[in-house]
Amino acid sequence: MKLKCWLSAGALILGSFATLASCHADNDRHGKRLHQATKNQDAQPIIWIGDFNNFDDAVALMLIAKDPRYTLELAVVEDSFNTVAHGANTVYNILEWLGNNDTKVIRGAYFATQEVAYGANGKASNTPVNDEKAVAGRDDYQLPNSSDFTTGTWNLERRNAMGINLYGQYVPGPWRDNGSTLYGTDHLIPRAKQDHYRYQGNNGVSFKFELAEDIILETLDNLEQPPVVFNTGKLTTLARVLGKANEEQLAKIDRVIMMGGGFENYEPFTANHEAACFGDKSRNLGGNIFSHPSFNCDSDFSTHQEFNILLDPLSAQWAFDALSENNIEAYLVPTNSTDMAKVQGNTIEALAKRRATPEACYTSQLLSSIREFEGGDFQGNGDFAMDAVIRLWDIIAALVLLEPETLEMDLVPGFIEVDQLNAGLADSMTPYDPITFDPTVGKTTFAENGEGLAVNVVMGINHDAARTAMIDRLRDRFNAARKGPRCQAKQR
Repeated sequence: MKLKCWLSAGALILGSFATLASCHADNDRHGKRLHQATKNQDAQPIIWIGDFNNFDDAVALMLIAKDPRYTLELAVVEDSFNTVAHGANTVYNILEWLGNNDTKVIRGAYFATQEVAYGANGKASNTPVNDEKAVAGRDDYQLPNSSDFTTGTWNLERRNAMGINLYGQYVPGPWRDNGSTLYGTDHLIPRAKQDHYRYQGNNGVSFKFELAEDIILETLDNLEQPPVVFNTGKLTTLARVLGKANEEQLAKIDRVIMMGGGFENYEPFTANHEAACFGDKSRNLGGNIFSHPSFNCDSDFSTHQEFNILLDPLSAQWAFDALSENNIEAYLVPTNSTDMAKVQGNTIEALAKRRATPEACYTSQLLSSIREFEGGDFQGNGDFAMDAVIRLWDIIAALVLLEPETLEMDLVPGFIEVDQLNAGLADSMTPYDPITFDPTVGKTTFAENGEGLAVNVVMGINHDAARTAMIDRLRDRFNAARKGPRCQAKQR
């Protein structure tokens, strides 16, 4: 299939700009002036929607922040297993650390109409928000906000708002705690100092609520260049944007890159693929819910569900359909590409080699902390953290944007179908466990046909090349951080 010129432009070698970087370094060597990254005059804007609450989000953010060809105009922080405020402040800290000082950060979409009345993203008003059926001739673009979960239009976050905390089941407390602290390393990232680099989105009911999709569409209108929409979380906010946008706004989107889903019967999710720790897998189904009872070492990542799609299956389906129907170029990075993209011991060592940048040293310590937390050498049968659990999920999605040629991507175009929750969850024997109730909810497959432009599914990549690209970019001194952690001496 013929791809746009961005795929054939070749991988950018950041090191070739090292001399240029030295010319733009801070004049004040005492650190009083804010570090400013060098960006190309024609740098393409990015609107990034994600939760920013785990290690892969953080590293992906570093990679994009360093690249002079892109500017992060707007970061939209979705609800996840930790708070929006935490994710937003992680974004602020990393961006200022790497000299990206002008990004706007907002909260992602709310879910129920009774919730949006309380507001976020601010300005005073006494009128509750009621935006039902705001687009004439279409169903409410706030899918599935107004629906009761018992009808089958189910959303994990919607249920969380009702006090049914499924994150407690699918993401156990230790994982949530360590994700929120980047496995005990977030204190190593310097704290943002700019007054406007503080999350101030949720101040109660005393101000006017601005819908996330309205802010995104306003940003889209004001941009001179068509942006890349980069989505590394659930697709709730993106579905609203696509539902509410007019034809001019839709046409202005250059392309959309999403991380999510997984496809059974495509490598590595085939019956003869080796299991990570204790034997051969009888089935690989494309998911990554490793804390559900269906997960074990005989069939690691054996569930159908990938987190980003599972969190809002209805909005995922709506977004995929809208992208195709509006002929928007879109790329989906499923677990087929990320499941073999593992952290290796030599990755940690390579990042920390002599003359490493602060961000490379930090990432080395971050990955080392993950390895320690997950158990290291698990019962003598292999490295459990690296073999069975940790993947470079959002990092791969970032490299699809930054170095598509390097990844040697295997693209499979198609129309995506998302399995929706069967009716009757609330009255079932497992009302708090939709996966046990409906084992295929959130599963992604290819539809037999569709309307418009097919989504490009990145079904395979060169994993070794991806790891090398991540290491090289983090170690490159162009647009590197000016301060931060130093690499720890190797223990003898």
